[in-house]
Amino acid sequence: MRAFSLILALLASMSANGTPLSSRTTSPPPTTQIVYQFPNETWLENIAIRQTGQLLVTVLSAPELWQVTLDPKSSQHALNANTSKPLASATLVHRIPDVTGLLGIVEMQPDMFYVVAGNYSYDTYTSTSGSYSIWKINMRRPSSPAVASKLTDIPEGVALNGMAALNMSPGLLVVADAGAGVVYTVNVDTGNYSKTIDDPTMKPNSSFAVGINGMKIRDEYLYYTSTAQKLFSRIPIDTTSGTPTGPAEIIATNVFGDDFSLDQAGDAYVAENLWDVVAKVTSGGEVSVVAGSLHSTLVAGATSTAFERTSGDGSVLYVTTSGGIGTLVRIEGGKVVAIYI
Repeated sequence: MRAFSLILALLASMSANGTPLSSRTTSPPPTTQIVYQFPNETWLENIAIRQTGQLLVTVLSAPELWQVTLDPKSSQHALNANTSKPLASATLVHRIPDVTGLLGIVEMQPDMFYVVAGNYSYDTYTSTSGSYSIWKINMRRPSSPAVASKLTDIPEGVALNGMAALNMSPGLLVVADAGAGVVYTVNVDTGNYSKTIDDPTMKPNSSFAVGINGMKIRDEYLYYTSTAQKLFSRIPIDTTSGTPTGPAEIIATNVFGDDFSLDQAGDAYVAENLWDVVAKVTSGGEVSVVAGSLHSTLVAGATSTAFERTSGDGSVLYVTTSGGIGTLVRIEGGKVVAIYI
């Protein structure tokens, strides 16, 4: 394990030995299955689900976007958690030049995706300021390769990370700058962008250089994780401009969150990377462990979550992992895991 990974593992260990994890309730173990596992030291960072049910995953350890296609013959709701038979195959969608990795991904229109590209070293856990850009990935032609084009550079960006669709009609998305602790609003039709939110709850600190991380929009609120401050919060937002319309509200503390997804009831399923778990945060601020544990490889280095789209009932939660890079467990290949909620 790398020297800096040892530092991060020590940080995770110290945090986990206190109340944040030990005071949580734990749900009965759910049925889980490895959908697809990549080679060792592949860090999967984020996930989006296509209308077809295929999964798009971004890779931080390489500037690559992959598509994971489920085997239609697999019985997804009657899985044996102890089997290692893969449920899917993976194909490379696109490799973006002149950067080292990809981060957030969001769908703005059917099969029109946008990804964050930039230089973030998972060897040293440092970001290269000014290296970040937003790219458009057009996957509307099923019989042809995806078409990728750069939308815009964001030279002010310190460490761009999560993204969310703000308003489909005028083509607005929001992107988190985890290094600066601010949010940019980007127009995907023009490439114009501006810094629209700068709130104390989003800032990194001297202990951890990652502030606001994962983001989702629901009912004119921006929900977000603030990793360094271990917060799960929301802030009311004007969906026509991206500016806040009121103060931030802390929903839960001691949430060491990366990216997350919201279910129909408004509860969040948060990937807690360094704690190797997926946690559920209710709208009332109650936190429980859904899957994983500090010393388990089940979802080691959980980075993001997304609910299935094809069945409509949201009973399958997909989780991407870093393969445990920087955590207390052994390093393995990053993987996609299905959790049956």
